[in-house]
Amino acid sequence: MLVCWTCGSRGSTNAKTVCLIGVLMLARLFSFLANSVFAAVVAGFFIPGTHRVVLPQAFGLTEISPHVWTDAPGLADSLVQLVSRSRASVAEFFQDTPTNPALILCASRSCAEAFGIGGNGLSIADQVVMVSPGGLTIGTLTHELTHSRLHRSMGLRNLVRQPYPTWFDEGLATHVANHPLAANGVSNSARARVRQVERLWQWDDAFRDLGVGDTYAAARAEVAQIEHHAGRKGLLELIRRVEVGEDFDAVLREVTER
Repeated sequence: MLVCWTCGSRGSTNAKTVCLIGVLMLARLFSFLANSVFAAVVAGFFIPGTHRVVLPQAFGLTEISPHVWTDAPGLADSLVQLVSRSRASVAEFFQDTPTNPALILCASRSCAEAFGIGGNGLSIADQVVMVSPGGLTIGTLTHELTHSRLHRSMGLRNLVRQPYPTWFDEGLATHVANHPLAANGVSNSARARVRQVERLWQWDDAFRDLGVGDTYAAARAEVAQIEHHAGRKGLLELIRRVEVGEDFDAVLREVTER
């Protein structure tokens, strides 16, 4: 309106016409954007996916503890205990206070499908951790909370910027969660293959080459070797220095060659 008043109160008829057209175009653009946002909100309500974590109560979940939501409030006591034990495991390893992401604990497949949880669990930056019925274990929840803690200084940036290679990210989560290793051990070739996984989108390629279990086991073996050479202190130093911006490979060489 300010533009119209400025060019319309003193300008020619042509100027007023141009001004009016400009205002109408802006009004249409605003209407288009407003309708697009409204359509996205409506579609988001009906389409399953991780976006539903923004308003979990709208999709049948109950908050059983601050930031902890589930479709099975009758299991609240055992679920809260599971969360407490998993958080304690992460805090003990990192020797600090773990992150406090929103937790979506699905006890049914319908809940997992509604929130877009394809496997046993997933972590979105340091903001959200979700688990399906198969992930309601201390191992899986600790694994996902470890991801959340590792990403605490990155926030949503870790979706596009990965200061830690994926093999380390997944290997550390598997190591902290103490998932069982493969019965026949981990081959050197499997570990070499896993070290090639620098980015998240390469992880599925390793699954196809090695199998899911051996991929996680090989990544865990790599992290365990770092701790063997550098100690827990050196492993945590690696994490904290990369967290503030140092290069992963350079710090890794330093802490393991002392």
